Parts: sequence; C-alpha cells; structure tokens
Amino acid sequence: MTANYSTDGFVFSVNGREITDWGDNATPCNDEPIDPKSVLRRGRGGRAIRLDRLNPGRRVTLQLNPGSPDSAYMQGLFNSNANITVTKTQIGTLEAAVGNEGIITNDGPVGRGAETITDDVFIMEFNVWSGLKGGN
Repeated sequence: MTANYSTDGFVFSVNGREITDWGDNATPCNDEPIDPKSVLRRGRGGRAIRLDRLNPGRRVTLQLNPGSPDSAYMQGLFNSNANITVTKTQIGTLEAAVGNEGIITNDGPVGRGAETITDDVFIMEFNVWSGLKGGN
C-alpha cells in the first residue's frame, strides 16, 4: 500500500483550531529543529565530548491562503503575542507531533499587487516538541 501524504489526510491544529486553508506552496507546512539534539566537541588531543540537549526545540512554518479565515486567525494570535500549542497528524502514515510552549516569532514576506501573490506565512517556535515519524 502506498502512503498518502496529501492535505486531505493531514490534520493540523493551532490552539485547538484546525487549519485547512493551505497556501499555494508545494509544502505549506514545514517543521525543523531549532538547535541540534546533540553536539560532538572534538579536542585536539583526539578525544571527544558529547553534549546532548534535553530539548532542541522546533520551528514550524505555515503558508496559508491569503485572505482566508485561517490566516486572519493566525494574524490575531501573532498580534496578541499568544502562547501557541499545535498538534499535527498525517492520517494513514502514523506520523504525529505535539508542540507546546510555543510562540509565533514572525510572519513572512508579503507579495501583493501583481499577477500573482504570495502565501501568508507564519513562523512558530516551540520549546517542547514530541514527534513520531514512521509508517504503516
């Protein structure tokens, strides 16, 4: 069976609200580590020290359809400096994640007034992130 990663099987919520009006970008939801989970410090004498970070944090970038209710919701959270919690699930592949202790750190570039426009971009960072990758 082929794993399905399309938006109709992707459930993403911010503070309990499900986000559904994704932008035009090929991957409108991206997450990545903020800091490395572990660092290897190599000494000149040939020995090394491992430094593990208990919580490397996670950065999530959303690209939403401009003028959408979801974009207005995210803009309201951004303007009010709200604390953010997210959940995401890719149904059918068993991937899931929960982000806590988050904030919207910034929005993205805004392109308007031409033959094409840009998505509305919101960048969130989370102190606590628990993710599960995998498959069926």
